[in-house]
This record gives sequence, structure tokens and C-alpha cells, in this order.
Amino acid sequence: MSSSIPPQNEFSQGVADADNRYARARTSSDELLPPVEPPSAGFIIQLFVIPAVIVAAVVAVWFVIESLARRGEQDPAQIVKALRSNNQARFQQAKELADMLRLPQRYPELKVSHDLSHQIAAYVDEMVEAGRPEDAEVTMRIFLVTALGEFQVDDGLPALLNAAQNDPERDVRRRAVNAIAVLAGAMASLKPPEPLASEELTDALLKLADDQDELVRSETTFAIGVVAGGPDADPRLAEKLAELADDPYTDARFNAAAALARLGNPAAPAAVAEMFDVESLASSLTGEKALTPEVTAKSLAAQKAFKRNMILSSALKSTNLLLASPALPAESFVPLESALEGFLGSLEELQKTGPVPDELVDEAERTHTRVKARAAGK
Repeated sequence: MSSSIPPQNEFSQGVADADNRYARARTSSDELLPPVEPPSAGFIIQLFVIPAVIVAAVVAVWFVIESLARRGEQDPAQIVKALRSNNQARFQQAKELADMLRLPQRYPELKVSHDLSHQIAAYVDEMVEAGRPEDAEVTMRIFLVTALGEFQVDDGLPALLNAAQNDPERDVRRRAVNAIAVLAGAMASLKPPEPLASEELTDALLKLADDQDELVRSETTFAIGVVAGGPDADPRLAEKLAELADDPYTDARFNAAAALARLGNPAAPAAVAEMFDVESLASSLTGEKALTPEVTAKSLAAQKAFKRNMILSSALKSTNLLLASPALPAESFVPLESALEGFLGSLEELQKTGPVPDELVDEAERTHTRVKARAAGK
């Protein structure tokens, strides 16, 4: 029986091989790969969900740990215990407390803690009564009265009034007065505002405004200016500011002038005019001295120039506040017009003691133009 398969020779076999190779060459690459299938739910979970859960768990653990740490940092009993310790750690705690009070976003409960403010105030009263003169004790009292001013609750006010009037150290007293001003500003900035106003506060400020120490009077003048701006402020405070505008100490007069301008007091234009006077500025700068031997003459000169420029900036701001007050008569601006003319004419002399910024000079020129028009009744 003959076969149905045709006979193959070397030639026919070669042709068949060639055909096979040609057929393979024409096969698409897609046919050579395994079929594409959508990822399973399990694969997605392994690839995305599980890592996300792990990250979330780590973040949650970190948050809990940090929350516990913060709770420990803000514990009033622990803070005051560290402050009362008899070692250098109390100064580290005092620094950390100051830093935390300046970070209300990170430590929101601290600035409004009645408990902590009350405990620190009690400790301040104890330290003031002891009145120890050692540098470390004085420094700690300065730290603590400053901290009491950083709160947004007034539990520390009685202790601040006590320190301001009764501490044997001048620097503690003046820092306590400054803390009263800071506290008054903080309470007034609350929503709704809770301005400091009491008979005890008014009486203490009026008494301190007559203190023999010029630095205490200057700080008190500033504090009176802050408290007097409150809606329930005792009118005696504004009257005292007008009196302090003639204080023998230049900085006290300058603080009174700026406060009177904020109140729109009729005595303010003449008081603010002195802040542009070259001789008065020089008198204010005589109080700036090198506190340590490391302070060079160059750095002291820079410090004086900075203070002078801050006074001038405050004077310009005060002048513009007065210009915005329609109740003030035109003739009250005549002293300001003359003072600004004198200041602009003395710029060359002033520049010898330190540069006056160009933007400050430009603002003085613009303000002078406005004051001149106001004094002319325009």
C-alpha cells in the first residue's frame, strides 16, 4: 500500500523548516505573553491597603506618645516642682516654660491654665517676701514675673502687683510692671476682650508712676498707656499720662506721648512733637550703656541707633494716629509741624550717630506734608 504522506528529501525538509520559522516570525508578541487579567482584590490590599494601615498605626502611636509627653510637660504640679528645686535644673525649666508660653499653637492649654498661673503666682509671692539678693534668686524672680505676664488669665495679677511694689530689687519691680502691661494687652486681645480693670490695679499704677526710680516710672507709664485704653479704664489713668508727659525722665515722657496719641488726648500733639527733637533723642540715648565688657563701642553705637530709630518710628505712628482724629483742632498740630521740620533739617547730624533708614525718612516727609496741611486747617 502506498503511503499518503509525500516523500521528503533534503530540499523539501528545508522548505518546511523555513516556513515554520516564517510563521513564528509572523506571530505577534501579544500571543507570546501570558494573558492580562485585572488585579485581584487581595493583590490590591497587599499592595496599597496594608502599607497604609501600617503607616497609620505608626502615626497613631507617635501621636499618643507625643500627647502623653506634652501632657507631662504641661502638668502644673510637675512644672512648679521643677521651678522650686534647689539646682540649676530650675533655670532650664524656667526657660522651657517661657518657650512653651510663646508657642500657644503647640501648647494651647498652657497660656489659659488657671492652675499653673495660680501656683506660679504663689511661688512669686513667697520669693518676694523672702527678698533674697543672690543673683540666682533675683534672676528666677525676673523669669517668673515675666512668665506671669505671658498668660491669658489674670490669676497672676495680684502677685505681679505685689512684686512691682514690694520686691527689694529694682529690676524685678520694673519687669513685674512690664509683665502687667503684657498681661493687659493679652487680656484685651481675647475674644471677647477681658480688659484688666480694678481699683487695686489703678491705685498700684498711680503709686508706681510716682516712684523715685526713673526706670520704674518709665515702665509704669507704658503700662498705664495699655490699661488706660480699655473700655472700663479709670479716667485717672489718662490724667496721669498727661502729667507724665512732663516727667523729668525722657523715656517716661516718650511713653506718655505715645499713649496719649493712642487715646486721642488733646495733650498728645505737643507731647509727640518732642519725640522728633534731636536733643531729646540724644538725652534718651544716654541711658544706653554697655552691660558687659564684651560689648564693643561699635555694637553700643548700633544699639543706640536702633533705639533712636524705634523712637522715631513710634513718633511717626503716633502722629498718624493723631491725624486720623478729626476732633483735634488744627492749631494743636502746629508744634508737630515745627518738630518735623526740625527733624528733617537735622538728618545730616543724626546720620553721624547711626544711619536713619530711607523708608523712615520717606515716611517722615509724607507725614510732614499731611501735618502741615492739617495745621493750616485743610
